[in-house]
Amino acid sequence: MALKFLNKKGWHTGSIRNVEKVWKAEQKHEAEQEKIEERSEFRAIQEQAGLVPRRPERLEFLYDPELAVAKQNVSSSRHGVLFQNQDQRARATIPGALFDDDDKRHSANDSWRKFHSDPLLLIRQKEQEIWKFLSLFLYSIHVSCLCFFCKRLRF
Repeated sequence: MALKFLNKKGWHTGSIRNVEKVWKAEQKHEAEQEKIEERSEFRAIQEQAGLVPRRPERLEFLYDPELAVAKQNVSSSRHGVLFQNQDQRARATIPGALFDDDDKRHSANDSWRKFHSDPLLLIRQKEQEIWKFLSLFLYSIHVSCLCFFCKRLRF
């Protein structure tokens, strides 16, 4: 009974103004989701009709576990011959395994291309360049301040 005044505060979740803001935001979100769904359906219909070329999946190939950059060495000493034979039998049962060539999938050029076209790698490299520049900049400021104070104090 004594807390009825809280409903009149601007930050209270039960105030009519805040409930209205939440409702409007939910309606806006639902309308946007409907638009996105409608556009994707329209795009799918156009692709099926052949009016628009199909869009390729752009970044999915980078993170596909079958096309990993590092090829697993099955014949390594820790796996042994038993696991190698089981792996070969398992591969032979996969549909299309006769036409599958691991050497083509894991060529050196393909690995290099995947590694150097990774957008996350580019972001990390730019971050490292920025940090290197900032560290050199701060070091030069530190040295210049030390020189200034040494001249001032006659060391």
